[in-house]
Amino acid sequence: MAAWPVPAFDCKGGCSWKTRPAQLLDDDERATITGPAEEQALAAYVARPIVRVGIFGVKMIHSAPFAILLFGVGTALRHLGGRGDNQLERALPWLRRASLAAIVWAVAQPVSNSLMASLLSPGTPAGPYWYIEFDLVDILTALMMAIAAYATVWALEGGLRAQRELADFV
Repeated sequence: MAAWPVPAFDCKGGCSWKTRPAQLLDDDERATITGPAEEQALAAYVARPIVRVGIFGVKMIHSAPFAILLFGVGTALRHLGGRGDNQLERALPWLRRASLAAIVWAVAQPVSNSLMASLLSPGTPAGPYWYIEFDLVDILTALMMAIAAYATVWALEGGLRAQRELADFV
């Protein structure tokens, strides 16, 4: 994303790749870019190396927790489908990591959206500004699901501990 922000294949008068940095903006801010002069100003601003590094950082804030979530779930499923003893015990730490990544991801989404809008604002007609996105419904929904997954893993780990203690007792 930072190397080529929102690439598009354009075949008007010959085919070539071009960037569409306005697609990185939210709908309201994108509506203020009405002509080619504003688009070129935003494209010139986004072409600066420091802005590209900033876009990379913001995209990592947004994508890294989700990638860790998927990796943790995939690794847990691999352990569950494996052979041998204690598959569930080997899978649960990965599920715990995945649920923690889901909690971080729930908070990282609005943070990354806010940072992206603030980072790109100097290249827009409105000029530099701070943007803070806070949609409580989306944040709480994602947090509740992530915390429910964490609580499920915690309960399963507690059940396994109780099973081991009972086996030691018997």
